[in-house]
Amino acid sequence: MIKNEFLKYHKILNTQKMGTMNSAENTRLDRIEEKIDKLADAVVSIARAEEKLAGLEQLNNELHRKLYDVESRLRTAETKVHDVEKTQSVWSKVLWIMLTAAAGGIITSIFMLNP
Repeated sequence: MIKNEFLKYHKILNTQKMGTMNSAENTRLDRIEEKIDKLADAVVSIARAEEKLAGLEQLNNELHRKLYDVESRLRTAETKVHDVEKTQSVWSKVLWIMLTAAAGGIITSIFMLNP
């Protein structure tokens, strides 16, 4: 936009002062035009970088949300596994007590019935 306005102004100046402009003025205007072009390119580059940063920030926020969700699900699973471990431990102890009592009963009955 700035470049277009400059080019319009430059054309107007060229048509109005065609005979009065010397080569030094033309050179100076060309250098100014080049600098404005560079500034315009820099502004475009900054805008692109800003868009990329905004996209990366959105992606980062989404990844944090997903990570929080996975962490929450992991904590729930750990709690359930801990509860199952407790229950399994109790049942394992009950089973061993029953097996020991049965084995003791069998051994006692074998030795007591056969004097």
